[in-house]
Amino acid sequence: MKGLLRRFGRWPALLFAQKRETISLRRFGRSGLRSEKGAALILALSATTLLLVIATEVMFETSVEYVVSSQSVNQVRAYWASRAGVEMSLLRIHIYRQALALGADKLPDPRILDEIWRQPFLWPPPIPPGISMVDGDEIKKAVSASDLTTLKVSYFTTIEAEGAKVDINDLGSPSKIMAEAANRQLLQLFQHKMENDEDFASKFRGFNFQEVLNNIADWIDPDDESRNGGSEKQLYNQRPRSDFLPTNQPLRTLGELHMVAGMTDTLYDLIIPAVTLYGGKGINVNQAGKEVFKAMGTAFTDERIDRILADRQDPKRGPFKDEDDFVQYLSSIGIGGNPFDLGDGAKVPLVFEPETMFRIRATGKAGQAQSDIVAIVYDADKVRSRLEKALVEQATKGTSGADSGASGSGSGSGGSGGGSGDSGKKDGTGATKDQSPAPAPLRRPKIVYWNEQ
Repeated sequence: MKGLLRRFGRWPALLFAQKRETISLRRFGRSGLRSEKGAALILALSATTLLLVIATEVMFETSVEYVVSSQSVNQVRAYWASRAGVEMSLLRIHIYRQALALGADKLPDPRILDEIWRQPFLWPPPIPPGISMVDGDEIKKAVSASDLTTLKVSYFTTIEAEGAKVDINDLGSPSKIMAEAANRQLLQLFQHKMENDEDFASKFRGFNFQEVLNNIADWIDPDDESRNGGSEKQLYNQRPRSDFLPTNQPLRTLGELHMVAGMTDTLYDLIIPAVTLYGGKGINVNQAGKEVFKAMGTAFTDERIDRILADRQDPKRGPFKDEDDFVQYLSSIGIGGNPFDLGDGAKVPLVFEPETMFRIRATGKAGQAQSDIVAIVYDADKVRSRLEKALVEQATKGTSGADSGASGSGSGSGGSGGGSGDSGKKDGTGATKDQSPAPAPLRRPKIVYWNEQ
């Protein structure tokens, strides 16, 4: 019995030990399973995060490329919209010239034709307030049928009179009359600023403006002799490529003035509104702006200039017909004598005929993109005629006897400047009254300057 107990007495202990080992194995299996599940969860989260980052990056790159592509397309659309604005402006100028040639002499006031080109033009056109429903529907119908509406673009264009400004290249003109006139006008512009701007007068007190104008003329004329004495090149010896300075040719851009000796940013900003490279070889009194009148002398104060600009638009007073008419008007507002007389019989060239040189500004828009174009229309035949007449008068009479130089050069192609010596009386359109008007030009207006931005 004892032996039996001894034999079976160890079983409970063995069973307990086995049970404890079984429990330990179970516990170990459960914790290992939990560890494997945690690792899988972390791996899944990491993979999901990585995929999310990749997807976000792809979406961002795609959106950026879409925006860039859309902007590129809009830029092309905006460019061609601005081109459409230029073409519309050229059409308006062509129609204006046709109207002048065909019937301006029969109008009581030919100046009304200026509205063909003067008014700004916007597409799509806004519907004016108070317009009838029928007319409004017609405008909407025309806009909806336009290709520009389909492309979702618009443009805005203006036309300015370019020939009403002072041609700065005339400083080096072979015509002494025009060279002296341009020099005198720019000097008057500086003098006007000195008398009406204390800060400017304080900064440039004692400054020789004539030397700067001489340097501009030396930059333009073909010789190497400086108007200030010595050689023209001595002012540019310290500059790179000084062998090519001055260029001894007409200015190609107004920005080239920055390279002229003595020119400062202040002086440049002062003269830029009043000058051009594409003048009509005469100041168009009926189109000139405020800055141009300031260049006519210190007697042209701001108050008097404002009155001139208002009166020339008044049908009861303007436009001015010729030099005598304008001088008489100036006398009535307190400007005595003839401010255009340069002495020795020479005068500032004046023009009283319709404008022939224009500056076109067109802005096209598509979405957030914008394109700007500036173009200048130039009537070379008209300018050639005026310049030839001025040179002939200079050769036959000399500068001292060119008493008709101003009005003659300003209306050599049919203007109405006083004392021009033409056999026929001329009206404000530039056509001689005893002659039939010139035939309407059929060719496209000539563009001599084009700038895209």
